Amino acid sequence: MLKLYLTTNQKNKAIFLVASFLFFFFLMTAAPAQAATSTVRGVAWAGDSYREVYMNCLDAVVGSRLDQEGNLYNFPEPRGFHFFADPCQAGMQHAVYIDENGNFSGQAWNPTVNFISFSGTATPPDNYSSTNAHCPHTCNASNNCWACLNETDQKVYGWARIDVSGEWIKLDNDLEPTSVSLQGCDLSASTFPGHGIPVGDFVGYAVADAGNTNFTGTISFNCESEAGGSACEERNYKVYIGNLTLGALTAPNWSYTQACNNALGAALKWCKRSGIQTAYEVMVSTSNTPDPSSAVCWSRKKISDYAFQYTLPNADLDCAPLNYGTNYYWWVRAYDENDEPTEWYQYNSNSATDTDGNPDGNPLTFTTFKHNFPNPFITWEPLTPVVGTTTLFSAINSQYYTTAQPSLPQSCAGNNCNYLWSVSGGTYTISTTTAATTSIVFTNSIKGAFVELELRDSDNYMCKARTAPMEINYDLPLWREVKAK
Repeated sequence: MLKLYLTTNQKNKAIFLVASFLFFFFLMTAAPAQAATSTVRGVAWAGDSYREVYMNCLDAVVGSRLDQEGNLYNFPEPRGFHFFADPCQAGMQHAVYIDENGNFSGQAWNPTVNFISFSGTATPPDNYSSTNAHCPHTCNASNNCWACLNETDQKVYGWARIDVSGEWIKLDNDLEPTSVSLQGCDLSASTFPGHGIPVGDFVGYAVADAGNTNFTGTISFNCESEAGGSACEERNYKVYIGNLTLGALTAPNWSYTQACNNALGAALKWCKRSGIQTAYEVMVSTSNTPDPSSAVCWSRKKISDYAFQYTLPNADLDCAPLNYGTNYYWWVRAYDENDEPTEWYQYNSNSATDTDGNPDGNPLTFTTFKHNFPNPFITWEPLTPVVGTTTLFSAINSQYYTTAQPSLPQSCAGNNCNYLWSVSGGTYTISTTTAATTSIVFTNSIKGAFVELELRDSDNYMCKARTAPMEINYDLPLWREVKAK
C-alpha cells in the first residue's frame, strides 16, 4: 500500500551491511539451517550527488523516517507531494546476495539512478578479466556473475551495473587508496591498518567506470574509509556481514609437545566471521556425512558465545576416542541469537595449512598419527657434575612405538631411534651429539645449566626431555688437620 507524506530534509545517516558464505553446505534434518546464501544488508554512500545506496529493501529508511526524501521511490505523485512506500511491497523488493561460491547477485537501489544490479549476462568493460583472475569460482555470463568475494585476500572483485543507464561500477579499483575489502578472521592481516575494522566489516571504495556520463564518482562502503574516518561523525554507515557465518576450519592443530602427551589428540578450530554465536555443535566421522548415528564424535549443542575450538579427547558421552592412522571428516555449525543454526561448515584443508603429520591426500579429512610418540629418558653419572670432570649422559632407556596393535613401547637400543643432544648454560665440550650416550665436560662453574635430548623415531615423530637445572661447581679441595708445631 502507498502512503502519502509531506517531504522533509533527510539526515545523512544509514548503515550498510553485507553477508556472505563461502563453505560447503550440508543439510541435517535435526533442525532447519540458515540458508547457504547470505544477504547483503544496509546502505552505502555515493556522495552528495547520489547519496544512499540501499542493498536491501528492508534497509530503506522507514518507520519514523518515512517522510524523508531518501525513502522516496520513483512512483507517480501529485504536484507538491511525494508518495512513500512500505519497504518491501510488490514492485519494490530488492536484495543483494553472496552465494557459497563467493559470487554476488541481486539488486541494490538508489533514489537517483534506480536499481543497481550485481549480476547479469551483459559483458562488463574488462570482459571478466578482473573477476576471473581473482574469483574462487568461474564468474561469467553463463552463471550470471559480475562480482565475487575472495576471502583469501579479503577483497571484492568485479562489477555492478546501473539497470536504467547501463553504466558500470567497478568494485575493485586502482584509483582510490582502498579497494572494497572484507576484514576476515585473521586480524593480523588488517584491511585498513590503524582503524580497528571489526571482523566481518567491509571498507573501501567502488568507482564509476571512466565511460560513464550519468553516474560518476565513488561509492564508499564504510565511513572509516571516507576522509580518514572523520565522516563517521556526519554519516555513520558501513558494509558488513550481517548474519552469523563462520570462517576457515583447521585441524588437528596438535603440536609435537601435545602429541608427546597424547598422540590421539586434536583441536578442531573455527573462526566466527560475522554475527552472534550463542552455541555450537561439532561432529567428527570417518564417512563424509554429518550424521549423529554414524559419527565417531558428536558434541551435541553446547551453549557458548566465546568458544571457537573443540578439543579431543574429552568427556562428552557421544564422543569416542580417535584411532591411530585414521582419516576423519569434521563439521561445525553455530547458533545465532535467535537460536537458529547455520548450515554445517566442513573442514577443508585447502582453505588453511594442513597441520597434521600424516597428510592423506584428501583435503576434507585430517589424519591422526600412526602411533604414539617416542619416550625420551635421560640418565647421567655422576648426578652432580663437577667442573673439569667427565659426566656420562645416556638415553639407552628411551622407548619408541610402532603401528602394531596393541601399541607397546619398544627399546630404542640399536638403530631404532635418532638422538640429538644439546646443552644450555655454561661452557663445555661434548663428545658427540647424535649417539645414544655422550660425555660432557663442563669447563666453568654455573647455576641452572641443563642438558636436553631430542628423540626421533623412524616416522620422524619427535619428543624432547631435559634434565633438571644443574649447579656445576669446582671440586672441593681435600682438607687435612695437622698439629701445630
